Amino acid sequence: MKSILAPTDFSACAFQATEAAAKLARRFGASLHLMTCLPLPKNWSRLSAREKAQMPEAQQRIYNTEVLFNDLRNRFSDIDVKTAYCGGKLAAEVREYVKRHAIDFIVMGSHGSSGKNEYFVGSNTQKVVREVHCPALVVKEPLEEANFDKVVFASSFLENEREPFLKFKDFVKHFVPEIHLVEVHTSSLLDPPYFLSHKAMEEFRSLCAPFRCETHIHRNFNVERGIRTFAEEIGAKLIGISNHHRHPLKRMLIGSNVEALVNHSSIPVLSIDYEKATEAVS
Repeated sequence: MKSILAPTDFSACAFQATEAAAKLARRFGASLHLMTCLPLPKNWSRLSAREKAQMPEAQQRIYNTEVLFNDLRNRFSDIDVKTAYCGGKLAAEVREYVKRHAIDFIVMGSHGSSGKNEYFVGSNTQKVVREVHCPALVVKEPLEEANFDKVVFASSFLENEREPFLKFKDFVKHFVPEIHLVEVHTSSLLDPPYFLSHKAMEEFRSLCAPFRCETHIHRNFNVERGIRTFAEEIGAKLIGISNHHRHPLKRMLIGSNVEALVNHSSIPVLSIDYEKATEAVS
């Protein structure tokens, strides 16, 4: 991992994510990219200096942002820190930044949301997880230390989950982890037979070597709640899940387990983007 991006609005929630990103940057020897979106005119970058001077409010926002960025540079003086501000919508700007700077990893904070906002509007973090093809770590609480030595990977353990899992393993291997593979059954007619689930999970267990690995089938009325409950029961420090991008209508009707976890889990969640899963983390 060479580059970590931490989008921020300088809130307390974002600060927790920035601190977590800095800890990971130190652990991996990576550069830390900090970016924020400001309410600027869409054509700001193309305006002349004279035109920009005629917009004192925008100039003041930029000045205030640079002051905050400078404070963070001083705080993380032992890390290679790069900063940027932009206008526009956060998810779109993050997507472009990731491509332009070959970002390997995103770290974001989340307040979570509930009710119809989860499906119709969603938080900025949800939108980034949904729209940006890059592994994204979402944190709700301060990360005391960058040590994910007990982790959960939740999955259906079908063949197309193999590459996302290997990407997850590439990240957690640096922490010499104890890996727990979990599939949640909801007493639905769509649940696979137990023997097929166990067989699929045993194949994934072989991919965990040389690390300790345990397999589990957890029952709950809801997949996302089942993942959270299981992870909390065993004291996991990280939940990993592959991110299958749903059609917007399907996502609205049945939801996304990834986005639900982002909203509700107090344990950090690592979303592995499905479309980019064949690339290595490190």
